[in-house]
Amino acid sequence: MTDSCLDPAFSTSRDRFEQVCSFLGDQEAASLTHAELERRLTLDLRELVRGLYQDHLDLRAVREQRRGDVVDAGGSARVRVEAGQVRPLATVFGAVNVTRLAYRRRGQANLCPADAALNLPRELHSHGLRELCAIESSRGSFQEASDAIARACGVRLGKRQLEQLAARAGADFEAFYTQPTRSQATVKQG
Repeated sequence: MTDSCLDPAFSTSRDRFEQVCSFLGDQEAASLTHAELERRLTLDLRELVRGLYQDHLDLRAVREQRRGDVVDAGGSARVRVEAGQVRPLATVFGAVNVTRLAYRRRGQANLCPADAALNLPRELHSHGLRELCAIESSRGSFQEASDAIARACGVRLGKRQLEQLAARAGADFEAFYTQPTRSQATVKQG
């Protein structure tokens, strides 16, 4: 194992992994059918991965360094910093929280460089979850899409949420194709 895998920040996930291993070695697991074991492991491992994701985000928050170069779009420096700003993020692994530094200015929205470093969406749902919503919504009804997403990753989304995410994906699609294309490089004839 590398040193980062032994980082204390991942101790909760390591404990969870040990619980899964312990369960697999117990008599209870030995009495399950393969289908029952698949269902149990799907839930256990999904939660393990969600926990690993959360542990990683928590580690990034601990390591985030205060910056002196944060300016807003108007060119005004943001020197007041508040630690511990938390925002939720719904992912394909489940719900996590992103903790980061917020650079403040009275009367203005906070700036969080960590959000940009993670390429976080403005809204609650991760890009991976949005992609899954767009794919599944295009295949049938929103109810069918909701059921497919729940089966694939255990995340439950309501019909209205799916409709909104699909509509935004469609708007992004149109905006992408209306942008001017980059010109092709010309080859110098000589």
